[in-house]
Amino acid sequence: MEAGKITEFIDNLTIQDEMVRYKGNLYYFYGIRFDEERHLYYTSVDKFRNNINEFEREIYRYESTDMSDCLDHLLEDKYWDGKCFYEVEKFMKWVDC
Repeated sequence: MEAGKITEFIDNLTIQDEMVRYKGNLYYFYGIRFDEERHLYYTSVDKFRNNINEFEREIYRYESTDMSDCLDHLLEDKYWDGKCFYEVEKFMKWVDC
């Protein structure tokens, strides 16, 4: 990952949101959150065009009763054109939200 350490990026996802640029678009990672009413952890990733004001669509969403499971799926599910986060992170640039 350009502009930061992958381990720090992943650690941050457990406490806050983060954003990357990948293939010319911005992707906003909503960190692992907890829904108290439903007693579920959840996360999602939204795709934007050139900037944060140009929302395109949600590309990923996952929920679980377990925080670690939620993070594992975010990083290992293949929603990046058939690849997981670990397979594409080297082409991403970490940017300020």
